[in-house]
Amino acid sequence: MAGVRVRGRTKLGQAGGWPLAVRFSPPLPAILRQMDAESDNHRAELLLKQLGAVAGEAGSTAAGAAVVRSVLTEHAVPLAGVRIADGSGLSSFDRLTPKALVTILQRAWADPGLGPALFGALPVAGRDGTLRHRLRSGSARGNIRAKTGTLTNASALRGYVRGRYAFAIVQNGRRLSSWAAHTAQDRFATVLAAQ
Repeated sequence: MAGVRVRGRTKLGQAGGWPLAVRFSPPLPAILRQMDAESDNHRAELLLKQLGAVAGEAGSTAAGAAVVRSVLTEHAVPLAGVRIADGSGLSSFDRLTPKALVTILQRAWADPGLGPALFGALPVAGRDGTLRHRLRSGSARGNIRAKTGTLTNASALRGYVRGRYAFAIVQNGRRLSSWAAHTAQDRFATVLAAQ
Protein backbone atom coordinates (compact mmCIF):
# COMPACT_ATOMS: atom_id res chain seq x y z
CA MET A 1 0.00 0.00 0.00
CA ALA A 2 2.86 2.38 0.71
CA GLY A 3 5.28 1.11 -1.91
CA VAL A 4 6.58 -1.74 0.27
CA ARG A 5 7.01 -5.06 -1.50
CA VAL A 6 6.65 -8.35 0.38
CA ARG A 7 7.20 -11.88 -0.82
CA GLY A 8 4.29 -14.27 -0.65
CA ARG A 9 0.61 -13.62 -0.22
CA THR A 10 -0.65 -10.64 1.75
CA LYS A 11 -4.01 -9.63 3.04
CA LEU A 12 -5.37 -6.51 4.65
CA GLY A 13 -6.53 -6.74 8.25
CA GLN A 14 -7.04 -4.72 11.41
CA ALA A 15 -4.80 -4.82 14.44
CA GLY A 16 -7.72 -4.41 16.82
CA GLY A 17 -6.56 -1.16 18.34
CA TRP A 18 -3.47 -2.61 20.01
CA PRO A 19 -0.07 -1.04 19.39
CA LEU A 20 2.08 -3.16 17.11
CA ALA A 21 5.32 -1.53 18.22
CA VAL A 22 6.44 1.06 20.72
CA ARG A 23 9.71 2.93 20.72
CA PHE A 24 10.53 5.36 23.51
CA SER A 25 12.91 8.23 22.99
CA PRO A 26 16.06 8.43 25.10
CA PRO A 27 15.62 10.35 28.37
CA LEU A 28 15.99 14.14 28.13
CA PRO A 29 19.50 14.24 29.69
CA ALA A 30 20.72 11.86 26.96
CA ILE A 31 19.11 14.01 24.25
CA LEU A 32 20.74 17.13 25.73
CA ARG A 33 24.12 15.40 25.87
CA GLN A 34 23.87 14.36 22.20
CA MET A 35 22.75 17.86 21.24
CA ASP A 36 25.40 19.78 23.18
CA ALA A 37 28.34 17.45 22.56
CA GLU A 38 28.45 18.14 18.84
CA SER A 39 26.36 21.32 18.74
CA ASP A 40 23.48 19.64 16.90
CA ASN A 41 21.43 22.59 15.63
CA HIS A 42 18.69 20.43 14.13
CA ARG A 43 18.11 18.61 17.43
CA ALA A 44 18.04 21.98 19.27
CA GLU A 45 15.38 23.29 16.91
CA LEU A 46 13.26 20.15 17.30
CA LEU A 47 13.57 20.34 21.08
CA LEU A 48 12.27 23.93 21.06
CA LYS A 49 9.30 22.89 18.90
CA GLN A 50 8.60 19.94 21.21
CA LEU A 51 8.64 22.34 24.15
CA GLY A 52 6.06 24.47 22.33
CA ALA A 53 3.91 21.39 21.68
CA VAL A 54 4.06 20.10 25.26
CA ALA A 55 4.06 23.29 27.33
CA GLY A 56 2.87 25.92 24.86
CA GLU A 57 0.17 26.43 22.28
CA ALA A 58 1.68 24.58 19.29
CA GLY A 59 4.63 22.55 18.10
CA SER A 60 6.27 25.57 16.52
CA THR A 61 9.44 27.58 16.99
CA ALA A 62 7.44 30.64 18.05
CA ALA A 63 5.43 28.67 20.65
CA GLY A 64 8.61 27.08 22.04
CA ALA A 65 10.36 30.46 22.20
CA ALA A 66 7.37 31.89 24.11
CA VAL A 67 7.62 29.05 26.65
CA VAL A 68 11.37 29.66 27.08
CA ARG A 69 10.85 33.38 27.58
CA SER A 70 8.10 32.71 30.13
CA VAL A 71 10.30 30.29 32.11
CA LEU A 72 13.24 32.71 32.04
CA THR A 73 10.99 35.50 33.32
CA GLU A 74 9.64 33.23 36.06
CA HIS A 75 13.21 32.51 37.21
CA ALA A 76 14.23 36.19 37.19
CA VAL A 77 16.69 35.91 34.32
CA PRO A 78 17.44 39.44 33.07
CA LEU A 79 15.94 39.65 29.59
CA ALA A 80 17.05 43.14 28.54
CA GLY A 81 18.65 42.66 25.12
CA VAL A 82 17.53 39.01 24.87
CA ARG A 83 15.63 37.76 21.82
CA ILE A 84 14.89 34.10 21.05
CA ALA A 85 14.16 33.58 17.37
CA ASP A 86 14.94 29.87 17.06
CA GLY A 87 16.24 26.86 18.98
CA SER A 88 19.59 26.51 17.26
CA GLY A 89 20.91 30.04 17.72
CA LEU A 90 21.57 30.30 13.99
CA SER A 91 19.08 33.08 13.32
CA SER A 92 20.55 36.55 12.92
CA PHE A 93 17.65 37.72 15.10
CA ASP A 94 18.80 35.73 18.16
CA ARG A 95 20.29 37.80 20.99
CA LEU A 96 21.66 36.58 24.33
CA THR A 97 23.70 38.56 26.81
CA PRO A 98 26.49 37.24 29.04
CA LYS A 99 24.44 38.36 32.06
CA ALA A 100 21.44 36.31 30.94
CA LEU A 101 23.61 33.28 30.14
CA VAL A 102 25.41 33.33 33.50
CA THR A 103 22.11 33.76 35.34
CA ILE A 104 20.64 30.77 33.48
CA LEU A 105 23.70 28.69 34.40
CA GLN A 106 23.46 29.76 38.06
CA ARG A 107 19.72 29.07 38.29
CA ALA A 108 20.18 25.66 36.65
CA TRP A 109 23.05 24.79 39.03
CA ALA A 110 20.85 25.60 42.04
CA ASP A 111 18.04 23.33 40.77
CA PRO A 112 18.70 19.70 41.82
CA GLY A 113 16.44 18.42 39.03
CA LEU A 114 18.04 20.48 36.27
CA GLY A 115 21.63 21.19 37.34
CA PRO A 116 23.05 17.67 36.99
CA ALA A 117 21.36 17.18 33.60
CA LEU A 118 22.73 20.44 32.21
CA PHE A 119 26.20 19.90 33.70
CA GLY A 120 26.33 16.36 32.31
CA ALA A 121 25.26 17.52 28.85
CA LEU A 122 28.12 19.96 28.37
CA PRO A 123 31.31 18.92 26.57
CA VAL A 124 34.40 18.44 28.76
CA ALA A 125 37.47 20.58 28.03
CA GLY A 126 40.16 18.74 26.11
CA ARG A 127 38.22 15.48 26.11
CA ASP A 128 35.00 15.38 24.09
CA GLY A 129 32.46 17.09 21.91
CA THR A 130 33.20 20.56 20.57
CA LEU A 131 35.86 21.02 23.28
CA ARG A 132 37.92 17.91 22.44
CA HIS A 133 40.53 20.06 20.64
CA ARG A 134 40.31 23.05 22.96
CA LEU A 135 41.52 23.67 26.53
CA ARG A 136 43.61 20.48 26.37
CA SER A 137 46.34 21.34 28.87
CA GLY A 138 46.98 22.53 32.39
CA SER A 139 44.23 23.32 34.84
CA ALA A 140 41.61 23.67 32.09
CA ARG A 141 41.68 20.05 30.84
CA GLY A 142 38.80 18.09 32.35
CA ASN A 143 37.82 20.91 34.73
CA ILE A 144 35.69 22.98 32.37
CA ARG A 145 32.33 21.92 30.96
CA ALA A 146 31.04 24.38 28.40
CA LYS A 147 28.97 24.95 25.30
CA THR A 148 30.59 26.57 22.29
CA GLY A 149 28.89 28.70 19.70
CA THR A 150 30.60 29.86 16.52
CA LEU A 151 29.14 31.67 13.53
CA THR A 152 30.82 33.85 10.92
CA ASN A 153 30.21 36.98 12.98
CA ALA A 154 29.85 35.67 16.54
CA SER A 155 31.60 33.35 18.95
CA ALA A 156 30.71 32.30 22.48
CA LEU A 157 31.78 29.97 25.25
CA ARG A 158 29.65 29.47 28.35
CA GLY A 159 29.59 26.91 31.09
CA TYR A 160 31.15 25.90 34.38
CA VAL A 161 34.60 25.65 35.89
CA ARG A 162 34.24 22.64 38.18
CA GLY A 163 31.34 23.48 40.51
CA ARG A 164 32.90 26.79 41.40
CA TYR A 165 32.23 29.29 38.59
CA ALA A 166 29.61 29.90 35.93
CA PHE A 167 30.91 32.00 33.05
CA ALA A 168 29.88 33.32 29.66
CA ILE A 169 31.95 35.01 26.97
CA VAL A 170 30.20 36.43 23.92
CA GLN A 171 32.10 38.12 21.10
CA ASN A 172 30.64 39.46 17.88
CA GLY A 173 31.38 41.75 14.98
CA ARG A 174 31.57 41.71 11.20
CA ARG A 175 35.28 40.89 11.04
CA LEU A 176 35.46 38.45 13.92
CA SER A 177 38.27 35.94 13.70
CA SER A 178 37.04 32.67 15.19
CA TRP A 179 40.65 31.65 15.91
CA ALA A 180 41.31 34.87 17.87
CA ALA A 181 37.96 34.59 19.66
CA HIS A 182 38.61 30.97 20.68
CA THR A 183 42.12 31.87 21.86
CA ALA A 184 40.78 34.69 24.07
CA GLN A 185 37.94 32.51 25.40
CA ASP A 186 40.29 29.66 26.22
CA ARG A 187 42.74 31.98 27.97
CA PHE A 188 39.94 33.41 30.14
CA ALA A 189 38.56 29.97 31.02
CA THR A 190 42.06 28.67 31.82
CA VAL A 191 42.63 31.53 34.27
CA LEU A 192 39.35 30.66 36.01
CA ALA A 193 40.32 26.98 36.15
CA ALA A 194 43.61 27.87 37.85
CA GLN A 195 41.83 29.61 40.73
